[in-house]
Amino acid sequence: MPRTTDVAIVGGGAIGCSIAFYLSKKGIGATVFDRDGFASGASGATLGIIAPLWHLDPAKEALSALGMRSLKMFPGLTDELRDEGIDPEFRQTGVLQLALNPEEVDTLRKDLAWQNERGLDVSWLDARDVVEREPEVNPGVEGGVYSPHEGYVRGQRYVDALVHAASSRGATLLEGVEVIGLEFDGKRVAGVRTEAGTYHAGHTVLAAGPWTGIEGRWVPGILPVRPVKGQRILLRKTGFMPKCPIQNLSGGYVVPQVDGNILVGATREDGEFDQRTTANGITQMFAIAAASFPTLKNATFVGARAGVRPGSAEDTPMIGPVPGWEGLSVASRHGHVGIMLSPGTGELMADYISSGDPTPLEPFSVDTTGR
Repeated sequence: MPRTTDVAIVGGGAIGCSIAFYLSKKGIGATVFDRDGFASGASGATLGIIAPLWHLDPAKEALSALGMRSLKMFPGLTDELRDEGIDPEFRQTGVLQLALNPEEVDTLRKDLAWQNERGLDVSWLDARDVVEREPEVNPGVEGGVYSPHEGYVRGQRYVDALVHAASSRGATLLEGVEVIGLEFDGKRVAGVRTEAGTYHAGHTVLAAGPWTGIEGRWVPGILPVRPVKGQRILLRKTGFMPKCPIQNLSGGYVVPQVDGNILVGATREDGEFDQRTTANGITQMFAIAAASFPTLKNATFVGARAGVRPGSAEDTPMIGPVPGWEGLSVASRHGHVGIMLSPGTGELMADYISSGDPTPLEPFSVDTTGR
């Protein structure tokens, strides 16, 4: 017999699990389906950077506001999830951007004015200040910008914490259960079909990352989401640990981990749908590590991981109801900022599903024409 749930959520990454968590706080039952395991894709392979000042275009006001809202949510959310039983390992250490040449100095200094308008106490550090803070830094550093209120989270632990907390509040989270199609009642989506049977739902959310955009998989038309593969590596260097995530503008991040490892990444490979790590990707990551901290040339290689992000040409999330289909929404296309935007996205989607008012989601409206 078909099972029933208030809300069916396709995809067990940070976005899908965040929606389930915020729905559970409203007493709305959700069932999350993931073909593999929770955070088995991009959410588990993420660097976990929570830094909207560096990754969200301030000219896109709604997107920037969502990022700032999510940043402000993370400390309280972390306390709540930790109290429920699992520490998501969010650390508000700040984020340091390095300038390794005069052009990068100019870039960072130009951004300081608008960044300080956000009230986050962003400050310029000269070369001596950077070296004092990070003695092993590239000796060619010319300065940097430190944003003290940003930070990072460990993707897998964060999703695990959301799953645990949502489950304790009544949500059902199913690993190894693939959604193979939607259940229709005319122009209304009435649930999902899986190999284990049908689940009827009052509302269905597609949060399947890049798989949200597979043409013809869900509804007629195209949900414009494209795959963007990212690879990262894990290193360990006895006696060395940066104080916070470090980005060099010509490369990527070096991110400290609570367990003593060092995360480095990430590549951006447009159109790539596989989750294999490659020799070329690992080589690129070692180059990023050494560019910021030459001492990491002698680090121990712990491992590598890849994930596929849901991207777009516009670098704008797609969140909200799907036009022409009652009872169907999308929460996808967050690209490399999915973890960063997940608290705000989860809260917005839970508010929409409970109230029926899509107005706050209009800046992220869904287009099925493929644009």
